Amino acid sequence: MKKKATVKTLQITMLAVLSIMLIVLVACDGADAPPSAQSEAQSGLTDQIPEQDIGQGSTVFRFEVKDNTGTVTAWNVHTDNTTVGDALLEVGLIDGDVSEFGLFVLEVNGLVADFSANNAWWALYIDAEMAMIGVDSVEIEPGKVYLFAYTID
Repeated sequence: MKKKATVKTLQITMLAVLSIMLIVLVACDGADAPPSAQSEAQSGLTDQIPEQDIGQGSTVFRFEVKDNTGTVTAWNVHTDNTTVGDALLEVGLIDGDVSEFGLFVLEVNGLVADFSANNAWWALYIDAEMAMIGVDSVEIEPGKVYLFAYTID
């Protein structure tokens, strides 16, 4: 009788653990996206944000900034550069420090993210997915949406 109770308890415990894991996985879906950016991109809401045209050149891409208040501003960036970083530097939408590791973006659209002051930094997203490389290495692909989100850890 005791063995049956132990097996039953083990089964219930395993079911509870699996249920908790499933809840955590569902809750973490989209954790790489900035607050509400993934749901906005999936629903097409970011396409409804009016954009401004900036720069000159034959290549055009959409660039968005989600600032520290959650407000999103958008531009159609015209450029002859091949990387997003070079294009954004050229039109003055980003600024930062260059090191042997590349460009570390400190300022976007005039707003500085100061990690040493409040753990703030700029996160780069490409089509609502966090970029795995720096903005100065991201090749421009027309049709993609590039977004910098003010992020606090």
